[in-house]
Amino acid sequence: MQMAIFSSSLFLLIFLWNIELGAEGRELHFGHCRVQRAILQDLWRAFQAIRSTVQTLDHNTDIRLLRQEFLQNASLAEICHLNYSLLNFYLSNIFNKYHTKAEQLGILTPFTALANNFFAILKKLQHCKERGMFSLSESSQRKFQLFQQEFTKLNPEARLTKALGEVDILLAWMEKAFRP
Repeated sequence: MQMAIFSSSLFLLIFLWNIELGAEGRELHFGHCRVQRAILQDLWRAFQAIRSTVQTLDHNTDIRLLRQEFLQNASLAEICHLNYSLLNFYLSNIFNKYHTKAEQLGILTPFTALANNFFAILKKLQHCKERGMFSLSESSQRKFQLFQQEFTKLNPEARLTKALGEVDILLAWMEKAFRP
């Protein structure tokens, strides 16, 4: 029990300490919203470090949570809102619940780097959302709800593994929204 409390506390401490450290660099533009100090390459590197471990555990290869058709005919505003919703969801529902498993799998460092950078981007997007720089659309809301429905169809551990294994799709979507 003490080890679990220590582990959670250590994770939180490292997470908060690294928020600013792991998110410096190039500027991302999500539509009119600039997300400074977020490095897409760092996100890719962190994901590549955990990819094979996590995707090997995914036994639901016929199911896709993040479907490519979500982006078909989507406006930049819809893509921005969908990315915002997904980042928020990943931080609240995936990273929050998978850190013990990540530690057991020996991927805690890149897992934490990924979570830190997601948090930094979400924090910037939240400011943009509050300023009305991108708005909620019915279409992006529907797409996000479809993602959530597919997510809840899987058992709890499988859904976390599936979602984490699909971070590459989310990163590709972020690149699509990226405007240098």
